[in-house]
Amino acid sequence: MIGQIISHYRILDKLGTGGMGVVYRAHDERLNRDVALKVLPAETTNCERDRKRLHREALALSRLSHPNIAQIYDFDIQNGIAFLVMEYIRGNTLAKALTEGPLPEEEAISVGLEIASALCDAAEVGIIHRDLKPSNVMLSLKKEVKILDFGLAKLLRTNETEVTQSRDEIPNAAGTLPYMSPEQLRGEPADFRSDIYSLGVVLYEAAVGKRPFISTNSTALIAEILNKTPEPPSKLNPSVSIGFEAIILRCVAKEPARRYQRASELSIALESIHSSTGSKQGSQPVRNRGFRRALSLVVIVMIVMVGVTVVWRRHASIPTVDASRPNELAILPMNPAQSDGDAAAFNNGLIETLTSRLTQLTGDHPLQVVPASEIRALGITNLEEAQQQVGATLGLELNVERSGQLVRVNYALLDAKRHRQLRGGTITASAADPFSLEDKVADSVVNALQIELSPSERLTFAEHGTSQPRAFDYYLQGRGYLQDFHKSENIESAIAEFDHALEQDPNFAPAYAGLGEAFWRKYQYSKDPEWVNRAKSACERGISLRNDQAEGHNCLGLVYLGTGAYENAVEQYKLSVAIQPTDDSAYHGLAIAYSRLSRPVDAEKTFQAAISLRPNYWAGYNWLGELYLRQGKFKDAEGMFNEVIALAPDSFVGYTNLGSTYLSQGRYVEAIPLLQRSTNIRQTAETSSNLGTAYFGLRQFENAARTYEQATKLDSRNYEVWGNLADAYYWAPGRRKLAFPAYQTAISLAQEQLRVNPRDANLLGYLAGYCAMVGDRDNSLKYLNQALQIATRSPDVLLDAAQVHNQLGEKDAAISSLQKAIAAGISPSTLRDSPNFDNLRDDLRFEQLAHSQ
Repeated sequence: MIGQIISHYRILDKLGTGGMGVVYRAHDERLNRDVALKVLPAETTNCERDRKRLHREALALSRLSHPNIAQIYDFDIQNGIAFLVMEYIRGNTLAKALTEGPLPEEEAISVGLEIASALCDAAEVGIIHRDLKPSNVMLSLKKEVKILDFGLAKLLRTNETEVTQSRDEIPNAAGTLPYMSPEQLRGEPADFRSDIYSLGVVLYEAAVGKRPFISTNSTALIAEILNKTPEPPSKLNPSVSIGFEAIILRCVAKEPARRYQRASELSIALESIHSSTGSKQGSQPVRNRGFRRALSLVVIVMIVMVGVTVVWRRHASIPTVDASRPNELAILPMNPAQSDGDAAAFNNGLIETLTSRLTQLTGDHPLQVVPASEIRALGITNLEEAQQQVGATLGLELNVERSGQLVRVNYALLDAKRHRQLRGGTITASAADPFSLEDKVADSVVNALQIELSPSERLTFAEHGTSQPRAFDYYLQGRGYLQDFHKSENIESAIAEFDHALEQDPNFAPAYAGLGEAFWRKYQYSKDPEWVNRAKSACERGISLRNDQAEGHNCLGLVYLGTGAYENAVEQYKLSVAIQPTDDSAYHGLAIAYSRLSRPVDAEKTFQAAISLRPNYWAGYNWLGELYLRQGKFKDAEGMFNEVIALAPDSFVGYTNLGSTYLSQGRYVEAIPLLQRSTNIRQTAETSSNLGTAYFGLRQFENAARTYEQATKLDSRNYEVWGNLADAYYWAPGRRKLAFPAYQTAISLAQEQLRVNPRDANLLGYLAGYCAMVGDRDNSLKYLNQALQIATRSPDVLLDAAQVHNQLGEKDAAISSLQKAIAAGISPSTLRDSPNFDNLRDDLRFEQLAHSQ
């Protein structure tokens, strides 16, 4: 056909041939430009099915307008020849580029980002590509990525009959076999997650230079795609980063529910590792902020580290632990049948003391330990979930059985990537000698991890804190009960066990620290201030006995932090860090104390130190992201929360906090899918409250009220959630009468916390606002003045001041406070979106503030 003219297109040369047609470069004689002309093969020209398919591709492309999708110009039939006219792209296919080997990671990520962006656009109009592969991806001379060939695209929002057969396909499934998802091969309907799988295969190939499954026999290839776990990309190409590998492996998960659910989620994950270097170096902060009610961040606080244990059995061929990079060791929950009673408490306590021992080794060995408290907080039940949610590379299982006077400990060290046991074994010891039991288990675990201890490490590793076996036995049970302190009966049991331990050894310092924490948890549960003093006394007693142990300082730091004695909390946590520099929970407490003292630079440095301590652990990035968010450094906060998502892509935390960042900027529509994604993973009061705030910002007050109601069911003692619900009732048509009792509940709960920490400026600001809404002028101004004395320049408190003055009818004072709040970093979108300021919209001063930059 070279040289022929079809309509007004003169064919110049042939570009390629596929099952769906022949593609030529042609010249548009009317518009004087080169185009790509896709023509049905001669043998299929009269095939009605193929004509419909080509027309189908035209329909799909006509709905799309995206820089990473080849643009359609025309579809026509001339002289019996059906053809499609598209944008002509100068460059090579990704398939050709990969013949020279894998792409540099930065380039592969960029390609993935552009494809994911295109898939987002396609999903918006209900289009699934169904045939993503390197030969359908063009890399233009301008360094742009262009997706080609929508011939197999499925239009979810049409009633057209699907056509599913082509030369590259297998019966009853649309696509190209090596890139097809398992559900497509099973004959199940494809959806957007099928394209994500195909893109994952493309990224795998871009990263390592070959596909995850390479059998040349189609039957064997199908079996591999359906059943075989792909090799980790880093095993084939050691330069592949942990973050990129995690993203690829999630994309190619067998079950669609395990993949990213939307291309937008994949884009977020890719963007986080694409821009992480820049964000760590510090981007320019954007000084704005959203509603106060938006900032219900999910922060995993680990003031007391808990949980750990594992194992190894000898085999003829012993697999090795990969020590080329730090391993993330996750402590898996014990068998549910052993989840209650003293035996379970002993088990949990043994786990915690082993965790503490292993954590001491993380400074000089390639090992990081994920606390058991985090495993429980995230609802992780197995190794696969630990790998997905916390990026675990190793899993540690521990099971304790008692038989008469003997205790048997079974342990197993598991490889999360290869889903196999590395080591395992059983240790038996006398129940009367818990020292020997713990030492044997600890030594076995260290051997299983292939860690060589120095003489000084061995001395430290053998420290028990007491010479009385019975005291240590009670202590282990106390620590075990305290792990699940959300149950009041467990707190009572922990107190009893620590008391028994101290009866056996009155100088057992760690038992006093445990007792102090138990008293503090008792206060948190009961809100009775009596327990605060008892907690402080127990912590101080532990320090007086052993000032050189971190437990007592962490205990006292926890109490000081919760009671507003922030200077004292800094002192205690600094002592803890000096004694045990591998305990990142002490870094977290120290940074929070600095933040409460308005020392953001010190707080930032401390969080960065925690990240340096455990660079592959998502919680450090989460802590720093929260700090940036409260400072109004939204770009930096986004970078940190994207790191969280990249390291723990199946955890609800990153999505909730990134959604909160968008809320703070008035980006409600963008926040909603992130918060919904978080809720789908795990429903929490914080996430439900934030989702309600997104609806509130869009002035969908009824939706906001329903969502806040759900949040109060999840956490009935959270004053912020009750205050948010009251706000929604206040502004929802016909529901204002419900606002007053909700505000009163919020006031009562906030006042309980104020009795313990009277220096919490944020809490005082909230209280001032709630009192203003119920007409309590005196208390409103009292709380507001106290908040301003503590945090004179806080943008949050200044915004509270504006709302209080406006609600009390003090218009000029409200405008003055808004001017200060904007200067301090509050986003102008807050003024525009908040119904609290609707009465000021006719004031020129307000309009200038609301539309300031």
